[in-house]
Amino acid sequence: MNNNCPVKNIVFDIGMVLVDFRRHDYCRDLGLDEDTTMRLIKGITEHPLWNELDRGAVEYEDINRAFLQSEPDMQKQAELFWKDLTEIVRSFPQTKGWLADLRSRGYNIYLLSNYPKKMFELHCKTQFDFLEYVDGMVVSSYVGLVKPDRRIYELLLSKYNLVASQCVFLDDREENTEAAKRLGFKTVTVKDHVKAIGQLDELLSKYGERR
Repeated sequence: MNNNCPVKNIVFDIGMVLVDFRRHDYCRDLGLDEDTTMRLIKGITEHPLWNELDRGAVEYEDINRAFLQSEPDMQKQAELFWKDLTEIVRSFPQTKGWLADLRSRGYNIYLLSNYPKKMFELHCKTQFDFLEYVDGMVVSSYVGLVKPDRRIYELLLSKYNLVASQCVFLDDREENTEAAKRLGFKTVTVKDHVKAIGQLDELLSKYGERR
């Protein structure tokens, strides 16, 4: 495995890398108080079934049913939460320009994301203002696999005929970047977006710009 290959491809996670998964603000925008907000976040978006929603193995209704079994007094609040998930994410202000710049420098852009199907389709129409710069994608709920399962990384590589050592992968979860690193990807774990842009540029400088 030669990890000194020049970089040709930048692979991005979506949530908390290109878009803000703004669960708290979303609930507050709905007029919900802090206690209700925390109960919804913990009981829905942090429920183990959310991972299965990302996998495409369950539907919203399955998570809602499980939530209401433990929080039976929250039916109206849960209905409000699920009614329109458009604003639960928003693109970060720098995202579109970041991807546009990378494309202008000759890099191919791919997405590799754990994302529920209905939300993904909704947000493609309403929130993802950067898709014109994307060359391809693998989304968990369409393929029945979730990161950090190595098979989803391998699927991206095979689908687009990519070489792992020629790719940089950016994700906000260390277990996901570690899984990519084991396959030969160069990686950036995104905790701070300004810092991540700098870290990526350092890697691109080290492994050669594609002009």
